[in-house]
Amino acid sequence: MILFTIYLILAALTLSSLLYFLVNAIISWKYSKPTEKVDSSPEDITILVPVYNEDPEIFDECMLAAKNQGCSVIVVGDSCDQPYRNIAEKHGAKFIFKETRGGQKKAIERGMQEVSTKFTLLIDSDTVLPDGAAVAMASNFRPEVGGVGPNLVVKNTGQPQAYGAEFIERSREVVYRAMSVHNAVLHLDGACIMYRTDVIKPFILSGEFANLKVAGKHTMLGEDWQLAMHTIQSGYKLVKDYDVRVITHPQKTMKKFFLQNIRWSRSEWIRFGRELKTGNVFKAGKFYSFELIYSYMLPLIALALILIRVYAFFSNLSGPEFLLDIIRGVFLLNKGELSSILYGKISFGMGSDVGSLIFLGTVISNIKKERLRTLGYGALASGILFVTMIYGLLTFWKTTKWLTR
Repeated sequence: MILFTIYLILAALTLSSLLYFLVNAIISWKYSKPTEKVDSSPEDITILVPVYNEDPEIFDECMLAAKNQGCSVIVVGDSCDQPYRNIAEKHGAKFIFKETRGGQKKAIERGMQEVSTKFTLLIDSDTVLPDGAAVAMASNFRPEVGGVGPNLVVKNTGQPQAYGAEFIERSREVVYRAMSVHNAVLHLDGACIMYRTDVIKPFILSGEFANLKVAGKHTMLGEDWQLAMHTIQSGYKLVKDYDVRVITHPQKTMKKFFLQNIRWSRSEWIRFGRELKTGNVFKAGKFYSFELIYSYMLPLIALALILIRVYAFFSNLSGPEFLLDIIRGVFLLNKGELSSILYGKISFGMGSDVGSLIFLGTVISNIKKERLRTLGYGALASGILFVTMIYGLLTFWKTTKWLTR
């Protein structure tokens, strides 16, 4: 009976994983970009950049690209002044110095006080916009759209974490494209995102945005999903413009890459809890609910499969006994239980790999250069992401400061 239960669970987990990977891979192939565009100009847009402890050379690159958009640019130094003030003002940006460090959300709150344009483009201080990106993103603001995100590309610095981060971004792109087939997504990357100012400004200035509490403590995390949730709750959709490829810099060391993913994982688990609490996860439709829930359950399912593998190995439930199980299944009377065990073993060994291989093939097709190297370091990054997602779940309340930059 123990065998039967183990492999019944195994079969269920395998089937759900197969379904998730297949659905995202196949549906993402069907995505086609909207043809309707809206007239816009640089004068409609303010670029807002919070900065803290950024590499000055990277920040200079960010500022030059922002200047080339032709938009108004506001930089908020979160307890940091020079050299960021000189760099920002050299490129024609308005620099605001916050003497007391309050975190990214407080910096955004201060900057939003100065924004009066129709759209606000929030970018991280390590993000580089291609020429014309701001106007191209603004052209997606059809009446029902409240937020627009680009396609993030990690700059190839030749370091392992750069390749790994790029692999993760291309994996996310598959999921985003699958969602976009239904004309909207549920979340946008915080590194670069444009919103209707009249939708997010009152929310940001209300204090609710910067004063989010988790387990009774204020947290600096969650600026991206807070704005996304607020925009959706205000009756608007979020969309992605995959033709706008924005460059983001990777962390300079694997340690910082690890810490960055811990920060992101904690934020994502807080978001998931809020989505469940507000019921948003069930209001967006069955497909979106499936996507959101399973994306968060995937690391837990992977952990369960690992534990089952370990148990099976030490209990002699796998390996050479596989052939003997087939013989027993054919000749013994207790065929019902044994057939379930066999199905579990077959699906465990093959079924769970089919969907992931198809998904992986879709990811690889989105990688433009050095595919083998990206795939190799991507496997390492996926392992790090798995560990940090589990660790983030166990420590989600520890969110009192920026862990990187």
